[in-house]
Amino acid sequence: MARKRSKRDQARANRRAALQSPPPGRAAEARAAGQRHNEPIGSTTDRGSVTCGWCGAGVTVAARGRVPKWCSATCRHRAWEQRRAAASGLVAVEVVDRPVEVVRTVTKVKRVLVEAPRPTTAGTNRDWAQQLANLAHLLDRGRIYDREVEAMMPAMTALVAALNRRYR
Repeated sequence: MARKRSKRDQARANRRAALQSPPPGRAAEARAAGQRHNEPIGSTTDRGSVTCGWCGAGVTVAARGRVPKWCSATCRHRAWEQRRAAASGLVAVEVVDRPVEVVRTVTKVKRVLVEAPRPTTAGTNRDWAQQLANLAHLLDRGRIYDREVEAMMPAMTALVAALNRRYR
């Protein structure tokens, strides 16, 4: 006499039948229909793409974080159910390694130390003349900022006034 299956046993049997293998052509149908298996997951910054471990749909790799194995929570759950069933001996599991190629941008920063010229005080009249000639040269080439020129104006005005008093 055959035992009548309960709804629970029947649901288990249906799940086992569905877990035997992913439906053939499901990934191709999803891509053709433009379903969410083709939508990018995570960030729009593309580091490459991988295929879903269950249905074979393309999965975009986000800029940060782990490389995804599944295109959706549904595929992840179905794969977990298949692994669980395989652990109990109900279903054979095929393990597939997927090589993933990731492009990374590396930014190198080069540190350059530049020694700033030290201000010197002129000791002799000839040294003062050389310093003034150097100052005129820097002013002509635009190597001195306008804010520094404004700070030097009172001293330069006093120097020109002293020269005019002495030689006129």
